[in-house]
Amino acid sequence: MPLEIDPIVPMRTVRGIPLAYEVHGVSGDPVVLVHGSLADRRSWDQVVPGLSQSMEVVTYDRRGHGDSGTAPRPHPVSDDAADLAALLEELNVFPAHVVAHSYGGAVALRLASERPEMVRSVAIHEPPFIGLLADDPTTESEGQELLDGARRLQEMIRAGQRTRAAELLVGMYSDQRGAWDRLPTEAQQSVVRSLYLWSEEFNDPAARAPDRAASRELMLPALLTVGSESPGFLHDIARELGGLLRNSQVLEIPGAGSVPQIVRPHQYNGILVTFLLERNVPGS
Repeated sequence: MPLEIDPIVPMRTVRGIPLAYEVHGVSGDPVVLVHGSLADRRSWDQVVPGLSQSMEVVTYDRRGHGDSGTAPRPHPVSDDAADLAALLEELNVFPAHVVAHSYGGAVALRLASERPEMVRSVAIHEPPFIGLLADDPTTESEGQELLDGARRLQEMIRAGQRTRAAELLVGMYSDQRGAWDRLPTEAQQSVVRSLYLWSEEFNDPAARAPDRAASRELMLPALLTVGSESPGFLHDIARELGGLLRNSQVLEIPGAGSVPQIVRPHQYNGILVTFLLERNVPGS
């Protein structure tokens, strides 16, 4: 079935893949927003207006998501980071601050490690690095249980139980009962459609844990956020990652969960603006 592309959305072909993107704002430091596994660039819509008042903001759909084209990703994290680097070069908006959600955090850290000249700072909300927990003796059982649970969800997807798998996956990242039922029907359908991409990304070891040695070498400013209403394992991951990154701070967002850009956009926007304006790394 041919890809249906919104003709209004700008497209740039990078590394042979058409990527949909939007640029908001005309002055200030460039900021690129990287969405997670179950979303696309539209998940940032509520924070873009605030950020674009003082910065040039780029949103885009990673390959396979939203209006972008699709192609095999032998190594999803590395491929997505290379796509992003190529897009920033094509648009001539680098070095950029990289704001990332969930899996997008793995892409942001890989880009910062492999192409440090492209990145001024990173701000990551709840990266799903459950491998960090599985490799730590103090959290090994918790991490292994999460890994086993994710693999069971993959089995359900392969067996065609996609809606139930989507419900369980959403519940995995929320401490609030009935999180799936509160999603609008359109959002539920979007999650179900994105399951194969989530499964593909989960299979990449780089999506489950960052390169520890490379992370320790990063000196750029890093903001790690986690919602006060999010499950405890996401707080544990933020603390573990904060211990790896030398120039990082971990911040809990009161009243927020796993998608502050949607449920607490004004609060999240304020946190990002403060970080980006006060802790940027001057471009060369």
